[in-house]
Amino acid sequence: MQEQSLWREGAHVYAKEDFDRYRLIYWKAKRELSKENAKFVWFRDYKEITSAFNIVLKRGEEIEEKVRKLKEIKSDSLAVKLNNFKRRITGLQRLTLQMNEGKPIRLILTRAELMFREASLLYQRGTLDKAEEKLKSLSVSVKDAEAMVLLVLDRYVDPVQIAKWRKWAEDTIFESRNKSIAVVIVIKIDQKLSLYKGGKLLSSYEIGLGHNGFNDKLHAGDRATPEGRYRIINKLPSSRYYKAMLIDYPNEEDKKKYDQAKIKGHVPSGVRIGSLIEIHGGGKHSTTDGCISLENKDMNALYSLIEVGTPVTIVGALNDLNEIFLMNKDH
Repeated sequence: MQEQSLWREGAHVYAKEDFDRYRLIYWKAKRELSKENAKFVWFRDYKEITSAFNIVLKRGEEIEEKVRKLKEIKSDSLAVKLNNFKRRITGLQRLTLQMNEGKPIRLILTRAELMFREASLLYQRGTLDKAEEKLKSLSVSVKDAEAMVLLVLDRYVDPVQIAKWRKWAEDTIFESRNKSIAVVIVIKIDQKLSLYKGGKLLSSYEIGLGHNGFNDKLHAGDRATPEGRYRIINKLPSSRYYKAMLIDYPNEEDKKKYDQAKIKGHVPSGVRIGSLIEIHGGGKHSTTDGCISLENKDMNALYSLIEVGTPVTIVGALNDLNEIFLMNKDH
C-alpha cells in the first residue's frame, strides 16, 4: 500500500504536514468506498471514488518525490559533516601524538572515533536520522578534545607569535636568496622540513618532533623541540639515529629565555638548559627527546645538500590558517 510505503520512507518525518493531509484524504476516500460497497450492487457508482483515489495516489507520488529530495539533501549534508569530523579527528590525533598532555585527549578521541564509525555505518544503511543523532554526540566529544588541545597550544592562535615566526622564516629565506646558499625551514604544526636554495624551495620532507614537540624547548628533559634561528655545527655520518646534523642549540636567545624562566620559577631546581638537538634519521614516526627526525632516505638526500654553517630556522607556524586556528574558529 502507498500509505505504508510512504511511512517506511519516512514521510511522517520529512514531510509530516503533507503526509497528515494525505492520510486525511486517503481515509476519507476509504470511508466513501465502504459506503459505496454497502449499497446494493445495482446502485453502486465508483466514478467519484475512483477520482478521489486518483487524487490520493497523485498526492502520495508528490510526497514521495518530496521525501526523496529532502533525504538526498540530508544525505549530502551528513556526508559533508562526516568528512569534516573525520578531518578534525585525524588532525587531533596527529597533534596529540606530539603532546605530553595528549593522553587524556586521545582517550576522548578513541570514543569519538567509535561514534564516528557508528555514524558512518548508520549513514551507509540509510538510517539518516539515527546517523544525525549520533553526530550530535560526536560533536560534543570532538569539541571537548579541541578545547583541551587549545589550552596546550594557544600560542598557535596568537597573531603576535605567528608574526614573529613568520619574520624568522622570511629573514632566513632572504638570507638564502641574498647569499645564494641553502637554508632549512622547519614548521612544527605542519611537521614539515623545507630546504631552500637561493631563496627558492628545493624540496620538502615530512618529519617527527620531540615527544613534547609543539612546545618551545626551555630546559633539559622537557622533550620539547626548540624554536628559533640556528645553524648546523656538525655533521655525523653515523649516529644512534642513522645520520645526523647537530644544530647550535642553545644559542644566546635560548640562554636568555632559560635565565628568565629560571628567575620566574618555571625551571625545576638543578635542571640545566640542555643541548644536543639534531636533525637525524630513524624515521618520521620515531618520537624524540626534542630532535627533528626524518625517514632515512630523506635524511640521505638532505645530508648530501647541507653543509656545516647552514642556517636552520624552526617555527611553530607560518600563518593563522593552521589546524589550531581552525579549531579556535569552530569554537
